[in-house]
Amino acid sequence: MSKNKYILPFKGSWYIEYGGTKKKNSHSWEITGQRFAYDFEIRKNNLPYHDNPTKNENYYSYLENIYAPADGWVVEITNKYSNTHITEDRKIINDCPDPRGNHIIIKHNHGEYSTICHIEKNSFKVKQGDIVKEGEIIGKVGNSGNTQGPHIHFQVQLGIDTDNAKGVPITFKNAYFNKKKRKKLEKGIEIEGR
Repeated sequence: MSKNKYILPFKGSWYIEYGGTKKKNSHSWEITGQRFAYDFEIRKNNLPYHDNPTKNENYYSYLENIYAPADGWVVEITNKYSNTHITEDRKIINDCPDPRGNHIIIKHNHGEYSTICHIEKNSFKVKQGDIVKEGEIIGKVGNSGNTQGPHIHFQVQLGIDTDNAKGVPITFKNAYFNKKKRKKLEKGIEIEGR
């Protein structure tokens, strides 16, 4: 488990599209850094979009604010990729050379680094080298990188390398369940960040 306690990088009710602490719910169990990562999206009527699913603006998560999950130091920002196109069947596609797309890496206490991916180009409110405070707006949800629609990818790893540094289960301090009580944050449930 992470030594730091993190807030969810959003406010309001969101759905865990992928993620959890077990292999069956994992975002990417075979990729060490992403093993305990989460993909979050807003859903209504159990769908992340309305009308035409090929348009970013039809996704409920698109351009929502992203918040710093804890105090830290911005050690990396990539802000150069346009949004990935979305197909009618929503296959996972990557229109840029980096599967993270536009992303931010923040260094926190205890040698932990948080990574947030698929951020909207030119929406960053911070820059590399900045000190950020928990809850500070750092950017907006986009759809760049390896995606099937706008969402927030969030992970914590023990090093700056998002794929090879050891990923750790995230200790959250503001996650509230909207359904029956559950002990763990897992794929397929709705949670609320306050």
